Order: sequence, then structure tokens, then C-alpha cells
Amino acid sequence: MSAFLRQAEDILDTAFQGDTDQDLVIVIDRQGGMRMLNPSGWTLPAVSAEYGAAAVFHVERRGNAIRVEGLAGSERCLLQRKNAAARLWDAGMPGMPARVPNPQAMMLHTSAFAPA
Repeated sequence: MSAFLRQAEDILDTAFQGDTDQDLVIVIDRQGGMRMLNPSGWTLPAVSAEYGAAAVFHVERRGNAIRVEGLAGSERCLLQRKNAAARLWDAGMPGMPARVPNPQAMMLHTSAFAPA
């Protein structure tokens, strides 16, 4: 497996564990430095040319899936992973919320119930 594909898999794993819905472009320069950009208005070849990148990756969420598209010279890849748990919660069940609840929002603060 190439280093480029390993980078794409590592980025997918990291993005999958995150909780943001923000899309981004990751630029890896020739010295190994990393820069993150807003992808609006950019194509991967344009970002690569503008920054002289060794590799560029576009990370995006599509519904319950995360996609990583990568470009490094003549190599390209597209990786996608679906979140089965999110799909189950998004569908909703009778008597259950349609989305996964925020655990912080559901936390019961027991100090309000402390005896006087």
C-alpha cells in the first residue's frame, strides 16, 4: 500500500471520530507540513498547484457518510465510510428521538437536588 493511500485512510479514520460537519481540504506540503483550508471554490488540482502540495485531501460529510478524496501527482483515491449507528438513529424509532441526543444536554445535575 502506498504512503498516499495510508495518509488518506488515516485522515478518514480521524474524520470519522470527529463530530464536526465542516468540510475541509488538507494540504500536505513537500516538507510534510499540513495546512487546512475551506474547500469552497477549490478543486483538488487547483489547491495542489496553488500550494505546490505533495498531496491534497478533501474531507466531506454526506449524510451519514464521510468521504475523503485525495490527489498526489498522478495518484487519486476516494474513500468513504458510513456510520451505521447514525443511520439507525437518523431513522428514528417510535418513542425515540430522531437524532442521537447530546449527552451533555441530558446530564442530570444532582447538586440541584442536594438536601438543605
